[in-house]
Amino acid sequence: MLSFRIFNIPIHVQPWFWLTLGLIGGGLHASDAESILRMFLFILAGFVSILVHELGHGLMIRKYGLPTEIHLIAFGGFATSPRGRLSRKESFLVTAAGPGIQFILGLLALALLHILPIPDGSLLRPLLVYLVSVSFIWSVLNCMPVFPLDGGQMLAAILGPNGQRTTYMVGLLTAIALAAAGFLVLNSILLPLFMGYFAYQNWQGYQRGGKG
Repeated sequence: MLSFRIFNIPIHVQPWFWLTLGLIGGGLHASDAESILRMFLFILAGFVSILVHELGHGLMIRKYGLPTEIHLIAFGGFATSPRGRLSRKESFLVTAAGPGIQFILGLLALALLHILPIPDGSLLRPLLVYLVSVSFIWSVLNCMPVFPLDGGQMLAAILGPNGQRTTYMVGLLTAIALAAAGFLVLNSILLPLFMGYFAYQNWQGYQRGGKG
């Protein structure tokens, strides 16, 4: 496990994080030097983008005087915070900070693609392209109202404890819709698998009456 600190926030990167990024980046089909190199560029871009996302959460948690640490795990990450110490407004802002700063990172990378005189064949161009795509897709997907994605947590903060069943039902229906769209429109297997799992989690939460 790789561990380091940024802004004095402990960062822990699990081995599965690198492996899953490699799979998403085409690792199963990398058969020559160029495709392997592009896979590593995707891993680097994904690491930077997701780390920035989690730093958005972590720095906002620190703004409210609470301890935090960041864990990058398979297919994502999370920033810890003490339970019950944040108000609904604070929780919403902490959650929104992650995809918000990640989307800004995507905009900055897109601007650099158009501003910098990048020579043909430079590795900087595919790196920036991956950084743009990961940042935009990750931040937008995370804002979908599916618990436990950021959008689902923001919806939970808005509706409060009395709206937990509504949060889970919205998450269930959204996850089913995204799974269907991923399979039928994008011809993707990975997105339906994720959303199927999230749909199951939201259904369980709804059956529990929104508790837990």
